[in-house]
Amino acid sequence: MSENSLILRLKAGDKEALEEIYRKFRPSFIKWITYSHKCSYEQAIDIFQYAILSFYENVLEDVIEEMNDAGIKTYLYSIGKNKLLSDSRRDSKLSFNEEYEDHLLLEELDETQQDSDSKINQIKSVIENLQNPCADILRLFYFNNLSNDEIAEILGYKNGNTVKNLKYKCIQRIKRLLQ
Repeated sequence: MSENSLILRLKAGDKEALEEIYRKFRPSFIKWITYSHKCSYEQAIDIFQYAILSFYENVLEDVIEEMNDAGIKTYLYSIGKNKLLSDSRRDSKLSFNEEYEDHLLLEELDETQQDSDSKINQIKSVIENLQNPCADILRLFYFNNLSNDEIAEILGYKNGNTVKNLKYKCIQRIKRLLQ
């Protein structure tokens, strides 16, 4: 059966057409995405489910009227690949800025100092001379290893983003003090 006839059947509410597409493309999709994109079998199944649902919704919403030469298979693969990339970006939310921010204090100190303990002691002395809220936020973050959200809860801030912004301002103040 042609792919355009499957789409017409889906638009008409034929659930068997969706099942046919599901059975036809599931094995090759899972094999393709697990080998070419190195994801787990379970993740591949979830991504295929997402691709099928997206495809079905797009057919019902008339986003897809006819299939071109690429066909349903390519359409599903494209949705799956984009979903996998989106999930990967979401899962690796630790951005460069956050990594940089977390290590900023140690890196900003004099490069000739080789002992990490002396760097930490120098930072501690600067932090001890800071006033609140900087002192509390930095102590909780760097020395108690609490997350921004945990600090927000302890200090009564709205959320972790507020703490993150305050922490950034405090780090800038420390940088000025270390110069």
